[in-house]
Amino acid sequence: MKRKRSTILIALAIVLCLVVGASQRDTESRAQTQTSSSSPADVEALREQIGNFFENMSDPNKGVNKAVEDFVKNSLIADNERTKARIADGLKAIHQNFGAYVAYEAIGVKNVGTDLVVFRYLYKCQDYPVVWYFTYYRPHASSSDPAASQASWNLIGFRYDTNLDAALLDATFGNDSKK
Repeated sequence: MKRKRSTILIALAIVLCLVVGASQRDTESRAQTQTSSSSPADVEALREQIGNFFENMSDPNKGVNKAVEDFVKNSLIADNERTKARIADGLKAIHQNFGAYVAYEAIGVKNVGTDLVVFRYLYKCQDYPVVWYFTYYRPHASSSDPAASQASWNLIGFRYDTNLDAALLDATFGNDSKK
């Protein structure tokens, strides 16, 4: 009787391990399939916004302040004048420290889940390149209205990095190639 009970307990433990393992694989599989939800059209539209920002930032007729104002108009910092002024001052410092703008180049894009995408760019100045990161989030409306669920991508953050070793090997992007 004791032996039979031990055999049953062992069998139950094995079945439980198999069920838990299958459940974890299913969860991992669903997570992997959800990581590429931004459509190519979405990515292209966001890239265009970033490109316009770089071009406007470098246009002496437009001015850095206007470039920042235009770029953040649909973001959480659109109404924060102090933050926008700090950003503009930082951008002016880039040109003073690294030379005039020459060109920019996309060097990576990473979907983080289904509603977060991070872009990485190389902003080429005359004397030194700068790596930029732009983070966009797509919030979902709590409404059951299908039209409301078609949320747009919002800029939630951007930054630049002059430490090229760290920036180019950033863990956010792993070993992604240019996409």
